[in-house]
Parts: sequence; C-alpha cells; structure tokens
Amino acid sequence: MKNDQEGPGVITTDDVGTTTIANTTLLDSRTTMAYASGINDVNPRYYDDLREEGLMVHPCLAFSLQWASRFRPDQKIDPRVAAFGVHASTDLRIYRPFQAGEAITTQGKLIQKRQIPPGVYNVEKYRMVSSSGELVAELYYNGITRGATLENGDVVLEAELDPPTVSESALEPLWTKELVVGLHAGQQYTECANIYNPIHTEPSVAKAAGLPDMILHGSATKAMALMAVVDECLSGNADRVTRLTGQLRGMVLMDTKVKVECLAEEVVEGEVRIAFRVLNDQGEPAISNGVICALV
Repeated sequence: MKNDQEGPGVITTDDVGTTTIANTTLLDSRTTMAYASGINDVNPRYYDDLREEGLMVHPCLAFSLQWASRFRPDQKIDPRVAAFGVHASTDLRIYRPFQAGEAITTQGKLIQKRQIPPGVYNVEKYRMVSSSGELVAELYYNGITRGATLENGDVVLEAELDPPTVSESALEPLWTKELVVGLHAGQQYTECANIYNPIHTEPSVAKAAGLPDMILHGSATKAMALMAVVDECLSGNADRVTRLTGQLRGMVLMDTKVKVECLAEEVVEGEVRIAFRVLNDQGEPAISNGVICALV
C-alpha cells in the first residue's frame, strides 16, 4: 500500500493467498437463539430446545462465524483503506444444516484481487468445518475498495462460483412482505449476532464516515429477507436452504421499514430457486439479484 496520495491509494496483491485466523464457535442454545432474536425471527423452531429434531439454526449465523474469523493477528489495516471499503455481495453455500450443539471452525482465505472501474475488488472465501472435519458451509465475501488502484495487476487464485439463475422474473412481485427496522435494530443485531461496527450503532461514527445516520448491517438485511422467504415459500423450514446470494446496493436506516419482494419461484435441476430483492423505505434496492436455493 502506497500512502503518497489522497484516498485509498495503490494497493498491493502481496496478501492474496493469506488466511485469516481459524476460529471455533460452539453453536449452543444461547448463540443460536440469540441470532434469530437479532432479526426478530419468531419461527418457534429456533427457540424450542425440546424439539425431537433439536433447535433449528438460522443459516445466516454463518455471517457471525465469518465476522469472528476475519482478521489475521499479524495484519495491519491501513485506516484509509478501511474507510473506502464497502461490502459488495456474498454467496453462502450450505452443504448440510448447521446443528445446535456442534462446534464449527471457520477460516478465511483471500483468493482474489482485481481492478474494476469503481476500485479494487477482492474476494474472501470462508470454510466452515465441523469438529469431525466435515465441510458444512462456504461463504464467499466480496468487497470493493473504492477509488483504489491495484499495484501489480489482477491476481485470481480461485474463481468465484457461477450464481444461480432463474427464469425471467414476473413484472409484478409474486408476494411482498413489509418488515420493521426499529430504532434499536442496529444495537439488537450487533449484540445478538456478535457483529460490531459502530457505523451501525453510533450516529456520531456513522455521520463522521459520511453516512446520513446509522445503517443496518447488510447481513441483517439478508437474514431478514431469508426469514421472509423461509416463512412464505419453505413452510418455515430453514433446514431446506442450500444457498443464499445477493448484491448489497443501498442503505437501510433505522426506524424505517423494508419490503422483501419475491420475483420468481421455480424448480430447477431438482432444487427450488427463489429470486428476491429488498427495497428500503425510499423504494431503492437494498439487495438486488438475490436468489435462495432450497431442497424440494
């Protein structure tokens, strides 16, 4: 990273291929129930630890696992780079449902840095493995450092997965669900998901960063969208979910409402695919090109 100019400057590719810390999390009842509570998901399967099948674990708990393992102990982060970084998209693949009571070890690897018109695009791949060594889920976490220049050209160690596709979406949504984002939503999700960034909880920090006010975590917005789809399309059974993709587009402010719109639902190659988007209270896309895949 060269620091002789304003903005994020020139970014090196020397760190492509490095890994984050390996962090192990016990998915106990407190952790799993808290995550569902963080988005006000009242599906009783997330809270009834007397169920014969055991507690159902929210698929988006993967975002908490990723957050807890995102750093390297030897890594120094330039504050200007962090200030110009934005979360662009995620692609979560679930190979079998998370199970309450199991220990999951998560570790990430930086697999791409590429120059794109807005800046430098980077891809991190997180693997989530059970204590028996079984790969349970993978999360591709993609971001952009706006205005940055890549020093040595693109480096791609692994390609991203092709996104799932659906047929042309309907002109009108198949259904729409309105969800409330309370004034306290940022604090609630922060503490329940254990994902802390003060732009989500402290107006002074958010406004100093150039935001209009506190904004809801992108992962919370995705989790709320998945909640709506699970309830409306999957009979409340999140254990059917095998993939969640989507691009973060716009801000969701506190004390507002969002609309989750289902744009298509079909069976493709033996799986259900549901296209969705999320609109903020200004009618702007907060999440675009969202697709949820599930077992039939």
